[in-house]
Amino acid sequence: MATGLSEPTPDRNDPHEVVLGVDVGTSSLKAGLFTLHGVQLAFARAEYPLSSPAENAMEQDADDWWTALATVSREVMAQIGPGTRLLALAIGGQAPTLVAADADFRPTHAAITWLDQRSASHADRLYAGLGQAVPVWGSWPAVASWFVRNRPDAMRATRWLFGCPDYLTARLTRTPLAMLPTTGPDIDAAGLDPRVLPPTWVSGEVVGQVAAAAAEFTGLPAGTPVVGGYIDGVLGVLASGVRRPGDACLNCGTSGTLTMVCRPPAGDTIFGLNILGGATNTSGKALDWFLESVAPVGASYAELLDQAADAPPGCDGLLFLPHLAGERAPERDPLSRAAWVGLTLGHDRRHLLRALLEGVAFGFRAIQDSLEAVVGEVTDVRCVGGQARSGLWNQINADVLNRPVLVPESIEAAVGGAAIFAALGIGAHATLEQAVDAMVRVRRQFQPDPGRVALYQRLFECYRDVYPAVRETNWKLHALSSGLPCPPAGRVAP
Repeated sequence: MATGLSEPTPDRNDPHEVVLGVDVGTSSLKAGLFTLHGVQLAFARAEYPLSSPAENAMEQDADDWWTALATVSREVMAQIGPGTRLLALAIGGQAPTLVAADADFRPTHAAITWLDQRSASHADRLYAGLGQAVPVWGSWPAVASWFVRNRPDAMRATRWLFGCPDYLTARLTRTPLAMLPTTGPDIDAAGLDPRVLPPTWVSGEVVGQVAAAAAEFTGLPAGTPVVGGYIDGVLGVLASGVRRPGDACLNCGTSGTLTMVCRPPAGDTIFGLNILGGATNTSGKALDWFLESVAPVGASYAELLDQAADAPPGCDGLLFLPHLAGERAPERDPLSRAAWVGLTLGHDRRHLLRALLEGVAFGFRAIQDSLEAVVGEVTDVRCVGGQARSGLWNQINADVLNRPVLVPESIEAAVGGAAIFAALGIGAHATLEQAVDAMVRVRRQFQPDPGRVALYQRLFECYRDVYPAVRETNWKLHALSSGLPCPPAGRVAP
C-alpha cells in the first residue's frame, strides 16, 4: 500500500523480522511480538485499575495506558535477540471508551470506559431521535455527548476527543487520528463540535511512525511504521481464524462477545467478513470479582478453577445471573444486577464458583440462540481471550453451547489481530485473508459431552426465566441505592 512513508521491505521467511500487536484492555495492556508466520516470540502484560468515583461510573487514567505501553514495549523488546528487526506495530483496544486530550495529547479528564453506565439514558434519547436502537456494542457519540454536557471544565482544556486505541496511536505518532468515523447524523444528534473530532484513519494501513519523543519513552525504535488498528473485539474475531458462514468467535476477556460469520444481507461487512454478534458486559470480570471480593485473601485463579472443578455440573441446582455491570445482549439493561438463584445449605464456595462459570456460559448461549434465530446455525466456536486458558471453562462452554470449541495457538487474539494488521499494513501479506491464513492455527479442541449437554439444556431453560423474574426488583434496588424514587410497577425499560 502506498503511504508516502518510508517502510521496511519484509521477508516472510526471516524469523528475525517481527511485528508488534498491542491490545489496550479494560484491566491490562497486552503486547506480543510475532513473526510474519504468526509465531509468538515475546509477550508482556501490564495491569492498571478501574475507578468508580460516582454511581454507575467506570473510569481509567489514560496516562496509565501510556505508562503500560512503555512497560510492555520495553519488556517484549528485551525478550528478543539483538538481530531482530521490528517492522511495524498496530494498536487495538476497548470500545466505546472516550478519552479527552489537549493539543499535546495529554488527558484532560479520566477516560470514560465502555463499562460506564452514566450515559445510558442519554443514549436512549439520542437514538430515539434518530429512529434507531442503541447499538449493541454501545455508542461512542452518546458517551461523547454526555461528556461534553456534563464536564464543561474539562472540555475547556480539551482539543481532541479520542477512542481508546486512537488515543495511544495518536500519542505514539504525534498525529490526531480516529478509528471509526462519526457520521453527520450522529454528530448532529449528539450535538458535537466537529472540530474536536480527529480525522479518521484507515485500519490496516500505515498511519504514521513512532515519534522521537515517544521512542525515548517506550523504547520502540523511532520511525517504526504504525498501522491503524481497530476495536479489540473485531481484532479478536479475525485472529480466531473464523472465515465460513456458521463459524463463531467467543472472545472472552473482561467482557465477552459472541460473533458469527453469516451470509449477506444479514450482519455488517467488516474487513471482508459478514458478521453479526452480541456482547455481554461481564465475562472474565466475574471471576476477577470473585477473586477480589469473595475468595479468601491470597487465593489464585488456578486454585479457584480447581475448586470449581470439584463441584458437579449444574452445581446441584444452583444458577448464577452474571449481570455484575448491567447487560448489553441479548437484552440491553444497564440497571440489571447479578444473582445466585437456588442457594441451599448444601452449597459451598465450590458450587458458587462453578455456577459463576456456567452462568457466564449461559449468557453466551442466550446470545447464540438470538443470533441463530436471525441467521442460522452456529457450526463451531473458536474461543479466544483469557477464558481460553482454562480447560474447565472451555469444556463448560462446549457443553452449554452444544458446539465444538476450538482454541487457537495465540489466545490473546486482540493482540494477534493487531499483529496481523501490522503485517498487512507493510505489505508482508497481500490480503487480510492471506495474513490470517498465514498467522493463525488451532491448538486444542473441546467436544460437547452428550450427558452434560442434556443437563445444561434443562438448566438453561431455568436460566432464561431468571432475568425477567428479577428485572423490576433490580430496578427498584438501583433506585434505592441511588437515592432515586422507585420506578412504577410494570416499567418496560430501564
